[in-house]
Amino acid sequence: MYFLMLVLVGIVSCIMFPYGPIIVGGIVFAVVIDQYRQTMYMRQDIQTIKNHLKLMTKEESEDYEANQAYKDIDRISSERMEVINRKIEAELERDSKHKKT
Repeated sequence: MYFLMLVLVGIVSCIMFPYGPIIVGGIVFAVVIDQYRQTMYMRQDIQTIKNHLKLMTKEESEDYEANQAYKDIDRISSERMEVINRKIEAELERDSKHKKT
């Protein structure tokens, strides 16, 4: 029904306005992007449910955990991020010293 109404509006706008096809193209593009966004949210929700219920394979679970850790990095405070960066720099310095000897 939604698609039928969109087609009807598209036909009317193509007939009534000289720039109707451009407007219809924009509307179709917006609808496709909206559907893609909704599909991605549903996919993320399904993965979260599968992980909670332990229905993922080992590889899927590892990928999910890595993605979650990557997303959590954005939520870390700047003070915590500075501490993490100092630890990483210290490890890199130790590794470079061990490689020189």
